[in-house]
Amino acid sequence: MTRVGETTTDMKRKLKCKRIQLLDDWSLRTKLYIMFIFCVLVPVVATNAVFYQSIKGQIEAKEQSRINEMQQRIRFNLRNSLDNSLYVSNFLYTDATLNRFMESKYNNQEDYYFAYYDMLSGNNLVRYYYSYQQVNQVTFYVDNDTFVNGGNFIKLNDDIRKSEWYQALMNTDDQMMIYSYFDKQQAEMSQNQGGRKVSIIRKLNYFGKQQVEKVLKVDLDYAFINKSFKNEGAGGKIYIVSNDRIIFSNDAQMNQARKPFHLMSAMAKDEGQSTELIPVVSEKWQIIVRGEKLDFLTEIVDSRFNLLLLIIVNLLVPTLLIWLISRSLVHRVGRIATHLDQVKQEKFEVIAEPAGKDEIGSLTHSYNMMVIKIRNLIEIVFKGQVERQALELSKKQAELKALQSQVNPHFMFNTLETIRMRSLIKDEHETSDIIQKLALLLRQTINWGNDLVTIQDEIRFVESYLVIQQYRFGEKLQFVIDVADADILEMKIPKLTVLTFVENACIHGIEGGLNDGVVEVRFQKYNDQLHMMIQDTGVGMEKDKLELIRTMLLDPSLERLSELSSIGVMNAYIRLRMYFDERVQVNIDSERYKGTTIRIQIPLVQASQG
Repeated sequence: MTRVGETTTDMKRKLKCKRIQLLDDWSLRTKLYIMFIFCVLVPVVATNAVFYQSIKGQIEAKEQSRINEMQQRIRFNLRNSLDNSLYVSNFLYTDATLNRFMESKYNNQEDYYFAYYDMLSGNNLVRYYYSYQQVNQVTFYVDNDTFVNGGNFIKLNDDIRKSEWYQALMNTDDQMMIYSYFDKQQAEMSQNQGGRKVSIIRKLNYFGKQQVEKVLKVDLDYAFINKSFKNEGAGGKIYIVSNDRIIFSNDAQMNQARKPFHLMSAMAKDEGQSTELIPVVSEKWQIIVRGEKLDFLTEIVDSRFNLLLLIIVNLLVPTLLIWLISRSLVHRVGRIATHLDQVKQEKFEVIAEPAGKDEIGSLTHSYNMMVIKIRNLIEIVFKGQVERQALELSKKQAELKALQSQVNPHFMFNTLETIRMRSLIKDEHETSDIIQKLALLLRQTINWGNDLVTIQDEIRFVESYLVIQQYRFGEKLQFVIDVADADILEMKIPKLTVLTFVENACIHGIEGGLNDGVVEVRFQKYNDQLHMMIQDTGVGMEKDKLELIRTMLLDPSLERLSELSSIGVMNAYIRLRMYFDERVQVNIDSERYKGTTIRIQIPLVQASQG
């Protein structure tokens, strides 16, 4: 509820403050991303979408218009070819002279030939037969025993009655039909025409019931008609289909005239094809056009000036400006944040790079002033106090060592041995093994009589430690210890140096992660160096921390150990340098959430001598 006396103006002011506070909570990078998305990306995407749809509509309309024009040409050419062939068929169908010639009986071949030549001179059969390029062959099949096979006349015998086209004519109620079929015999004999035939076939019964069965077959010139469709090949595929058979096409794979017709159902479907049905004699043929999709990019290039202008105005210029501004802001703010993180580690470094004259520049100058004053304050006020604290700390450490020297380590080992024996009695072998390995580690840690041990002993310490850690973590921790050559086991290194790196990998690498991890320890000889590698698949290190450790390795000293949160790695490195005359090399590589790899190289001669 609103408090008494609180006005509407106050409520609006509070709501506005909440909105501003929400914006203040977002990082600079997030705000810049939001600006880029809503001020650049969304407008560009919307503009390009409109532009694309406009171009796409024009292309689709152009494609459809082209297909329609192609279908009209195909329909005209096909109708013209069929009409001419039908005209020849109809003329011969109604020719009385031709009908009398086929109905007549002849005493001998001489009478037949005289009648044949009289018939040719008395009608226009030859003129109509040769005047149309679409007609390849006109054949009359006559059931007249006095006929002689030759020219355009063939006696109708049993072989013809068994043929595919004759059976199709007899099985239909139509007096005329168009039929397409493959003549295998002609395909083998003719190299040019092939075996594909498209024929107009009809019964010659125009003059009523006759004494002689007569059939007229007009074969279309398949090669000539198909060639006209090949000329339509630009921009798409054409298929003329009859009863699922592809009769004509401009597709080279479909035009193998020496092979049977291909089936349309065997081809892959195309949702974008255009289909038109046209009546052809006794059938309905399909004109199928599959247009080739036009390249949108080609059309867009035609409008490249508009496209280039849109890209420059909507994308390039805003992106460049936002990138420059974000780089200026984020880089300087990040630089201040990095130096503030160093302040947490008691490193008071002045920002030496140019600060600028805006608000971030003022903040940088203020930070530099603060750092300088803190340095002076530490130097003048706290220096004496630090010295007194150092003396007090030395005194406490001396007292602690005196107390530690009074502890009898044998009591601790005897106690661990008693626990181990009781675990064995209770068949708790896993607990017994862990206690045994723990005792081994403690004994080596306390006993510093000889700081150099063989690599074989060091491996035993490392394996004991990893087994104990595996007892803690279970299946989360896996480890591998590999020694390339047997003589490496007798070489000597400072005790617990490798164990220190392994411990660091387990605690800071594997234990800090959520996933399972692997620790690998490998020893091998390469040239004149002994290579030791400790690698883990843990959480890795931040880039700043990795650079700090690398910097410390360049100039290691006991006085600088306080700059690290974990001194084990640096302590082990200093001990290695002391034993191997500073000829040891340690390289550390780490990537956040991918793990850390430490490579140690020492001279083989010194490692063999110990």
